[in-house]
Amino acid sequence: MQYIRLMASVIGLSSALFVTGMASASTTSSEASENLDVSVAAVDAPANSQVSQQQPLLVADNTPAVSDLMAETEADSVGQVTSVSQLSDVQPDDWAFQAIQSLVERYGCVAGYPNGTFRPSRAMSRREAAALVNACLDNLSNRFATKEDLDALKALQDEFAAELATLRGRVDGLEARVATVEAQQFSTTTKLQAQVIMAAQFGDFVDNPGDNIPTPNAAATGVAAVDTGVPGIANVDPGDSRVSAISRVRMSFLTSFNGDDVLDLTLETGNGGSDFFSSAGVAGPANFFPVPPVVGAGTATTLGDPGVVDYTGSGPGVTLYNLGYTFKPVENLAVTVGPLIYPSAFIDGNSYANDEAADFSSGFFINNPLIISEAVDGPGGAGAAFDWNVNGGPVSVRGLFIAADAGIASGNAANACTDPLNTCEGGLFGDPFQASAEIEYSSDFGEDDQNNFAIRAQFTHAETYNVNQNIIGANVELTLGQFGIFGRYGISIDPQLAFGGVNNDLFQNVLPVGNNSSIQTWMAGVGVNDLLVPGSLLAVAAGQPFIVSTTDPNYSAQTNFEAFYRFPVNENITITPTVMLITNPFNVSNGNPNDIIQGLVRATFSF
Repeated sequence: MQYIRLMASVIGLSSALFVTGMASASTTSSEASENLDVSVAAVDAPANSQVSQQQPLLVADNTPAVSDLMAETEADSVGQVTSVSQLSDVQPDDWAFQAIQSLVERYGCVAGYPNGTFRPSRAMSRREAAALVNACLDNLSNRFATKEDLDALKALQDEFAAELATLRGRVDGLEARVATVEAQQFSTTTKLQAQVIMAAQFGDFVDNPGDNIPTPNAAATGVAAVDTGVPGIANVDPGDSRVSAISRVRMSFLTSFNGDDVLDLTLETGNGGSDFFSSAGVAGPANFFPVPPVVGAGTATTLGDPGVVDYTGSGPGVTLYNLGYTFKPVENLAVTVGPLIYPSAFIDGNSYANDEAADFSSGFFINNPLIISEAVDGPGGAGAAFDWNVNGGPVSVRGLFIAADAGIASGNAANACTDPLNTCEGGLFGDPFQASAEIEYSSDFGEDDQNNFAIRAQFTHAETYNVNQNIIGANVELTLGQFGIFGRYGISIDPQLAFGGVNNDLFQNVLPVGNNSSIQTWMAGVGVNDLLVPGSLLAVAAGQPFIVSTTDPNYSAQTNFEAFYRFPVNENITITPTVMLITNPFNVSNGNPNDIIQGLVRATFSF
């Protein structure tokens, strides 16, 4: 057998090394004669010199026990080496260099001394020879099979010959199919991800015999209100409520060119469905939310999301929803640039309230309506953003600049704005745009890091359809086991209306706001994870989208409520029943009961 011949060769080589190790011992030494029954000629010669054996190897009459040999070698122990270069006294020009190198690096059975020497001229004792041969045999036994192992393998091969042939055929078939896929695949760099939302909803007034809702008088005509100093109110009948179906489909083509970047091209369509809130006129530039309308500039502006279902209004045509490229110039820093991206994709995240397909359906509870400007985040825009996780630790810094009408190349392009009811400067650095920054601290704690805390400090400067704002915000969440609390707050300090080259208080001649013309918003909620079903989430939240201080008897801050329970059918499908309530829509209350409510059931498919 080949392995037996190899073992014999190693033993022979070990014996040669044993003889070499005895080179420094004198053949006439009386001490050597007493302790060893072996005498060899001293050899320290070139590689082609002959070693003559003076007498045959004899077995000592008083052979010591192995325990005695082990005790004697404790004081002169050696350490295993893996490369001949670790032996400082073995040089490439030594006649035995190749033999030593082979035993060290190929067979791993030569040890050196702790000081990194081999001592090639030192006499070799029997115990060292025994240790050397044993190490070689151990390594060889680990590397080569025995005859019994080979016989057993042959028997197994004969016994399962039919099964092996079947497997061979299947492997050949798989190779053919893989070759076909590689030849016909869509792309080697692009992955397709899709999300489908299908919902059914029904809404109505809570207690309103006339089925009408008080709205700003401008909303009834679609024309900006006259600057009278007092906002007009018109009771509008939105019509009988109906059960409606809402759908939205997004298909994302995610392409990576180097494994550490992604080009996101997302298409969107749907059935154009609406919910009762939007049909009642709670949202849309024509309704000038919030009340009162911005007057003096002759423009309509939406300063915040009032709380309609976020996935309404999509389709039926197919549109480009997102186009951005993300890359990492350095570790822990992601940079995104693109002609169609969204502020909400980069800042104001929250584990409980940030995804209309997975948690709250209302746009108000998805993002802070001041920090995320609706005039920019609604249509999206061109710009850039970055996300820097400092040293891979708990602190992250984010920033962005996005302009909604960056595609306008001339200031004379009338009616070219995203919002047809508004005039705008347009261009990459013109109104409407927002620039935002966010600093986040997030940390896991507790046993097995089951708890989490995160706080995000935010700032946004927004110029949207002649309204200039500087906004400070906060976003917090705390998870303790299954339970979580979360909330957002924002304040727009002294917002200004720019008209005719002059900046004025936004509410000048509109609301008797006294000395406080700031806008505030807040929301807060609680959530329970894994309730009844693993992967589920029950959450309830309340908040007010737009608050100003005024003594106007017609003004009362709108308040939103929403509760949902999301449970997974499987890892690709979730079902979410939801209940939503709005009191004092449009921030208007003129004594007429006008609370509105709607319920919906949402199914989300992700693949």
